[in-house]
Amino acid sequence: MDRPVNVLNAYDGSGVVFKFLRILGWQNLLNAGYFKIQDLPMLLSGLEYFQQKLVNKSIKLLEPQPGEKILDVACGYGWTSNQIAKSDAQVVGMDLLQEHIDLARQKFGDRHNLKYIVGDATKMLSSTATAGLAPESIDRMHCLEAAFHFGPQGRQAFLSQAFQLLKPGGRLVLVDFMWQTSSPEEIDELDPDLCVRETWQFEQFESLEGYRNLARESGFLEKQIIDWTIPVIKRFQNISHPIPTLLKYKIPRSFLSFFKPELSQIKPDEWNLLVKVLQLHAQVIGRTFYIAMVLEKPAR
Repeated sequence: MDRPVNVLNAYDGSGVVFKFLRILGWQNLLNAGYFKIQDLPMLLSGLEYFQQKLVNKSIKLLEPQPGEKILDVACGYGWTSNQIAKSDAQVVGMDLLQEHIDLARQKFGDRHNLKYIVGDATKMLSSTATAGLAPESIDRMHCLEAAFHFGPQGRQAFLSQAFQLLKPGGRLVLVDFMWQTSSPEEIDELDPDLCVRETWQFEQFESLEGYRNLARESGFLEKQIIDWTIPVIKRFQNISHPIPTLLKYKIPRSFLSFFKPELSQIKPDEWNLLVKVLQLHAQVIGRTFYIAMVLEKPAR
């Protein structure tokens, strides 16, 4: 698939799901969020609080240290890379989309220990060379909720090249959606018209078993496998479960639009499409894990 064009289509605001999420708070970050029960009142201010919480939990696993060279893969609008750079590490944020990098530079480009480059996560050896990052020159690498876009071969290439770029003893934190069984093609039964996959531009999720095999084949050692399915997926599903039903009717939509006037920009036919896509999302996401993998390259 033509990944640069397709991935852009997932995040350029043209799709009704992304438009809806942007209105609900997807402004600086592009992740699902981490939801603790005691924090749920913060939903009144939008989703960004929970997205930031997920980023910070992921960075905690990365354990960035002052002076280290760190690559933030698929950095999106750059907020996460900027958070990592607060550790005084030397950080490079890389994203496939020029539009994302332009915005990241505009927002965070004045930090002396942070720079952004356009690059393909499945072709990192050539992409990072432009930033002066050679094999075995990176101390730590971070990839939050992006590898599901890469495709099966792309994920294999990403892990293989991550291993080559990291120094001996270097760490990779990979956080992603993962299929619950060893047969990711089961998504065809839940998403027969490719509605969910076209919305987010991906082929299929990797299984946890598949990721672990790819990591071992690339040479990585597993340090931690952490299951965040409940706070990321299940809790959000419980919160959002009534939304598709409510959005079928004009009165609840008008009520929501009173609190979020931007929702009035969504046309009636878009509401119908949104309801359909959200219902399919619930089925697909219900069959996935949300996993944080901490992988390390063996020290010599």
